[in-house]
Amino acid sequence: MFEIIMYLFESYIQVDQTMELDTQEVTDELMQEGFQKSEINKALAWLDNLANMHNQEPQSRTIAEKTTSHRIYNKIEQRQISLESRNYISYLEEAKILTTHTREMVIDCIMSLDSDGELILEDVKWLILMVLFNDPVSDDAFLQLESMLMDFEEGLIH
Repeated sequence: MFEIIMYLFESYIQVDQTMELDTQEVTDELMQEGFQKSEINKALAWLDNLANMHNQEPQSRTIAEKTTSHRIYNKIEQRQISLESRNYISYLEEAKILTTHTREMVIDCIMSLDSDGELILEDVKWLILMVLFNDPVSDDAFLQLESMLMDFEEGLIH
């Protein structure tokens, strides 16, 4: 499922800034690439959920963005999100790249992935970029994180 999400993000990020896709056309394209329809449906549902996360009530979101907090991860989250990734999320929050709201969105997105184990830090960095990219309020944070992670000559994430 993560590979499908990455494929879509890399293929469509520059084509359509809102990532609104023709589901049937994308499904056909992904099936031609060798992905299974059930995994494609899960990935599209995941992306739809990501898009809907930004529709939180504006007043409660404003409060959440001005609040700071310390995040304690439950045992299930600890199994799926590596210590290295949790520390990186905390670092980004301290650097004001993630707000309390976007931090929780990142955690929700990681937890909703259909994965067998914890993601490596590089995968988590991509998910954070996706969350910030898809949030109209986080344009500056997206650009700041992108500049930290991307090697523009090589096109690689650090």
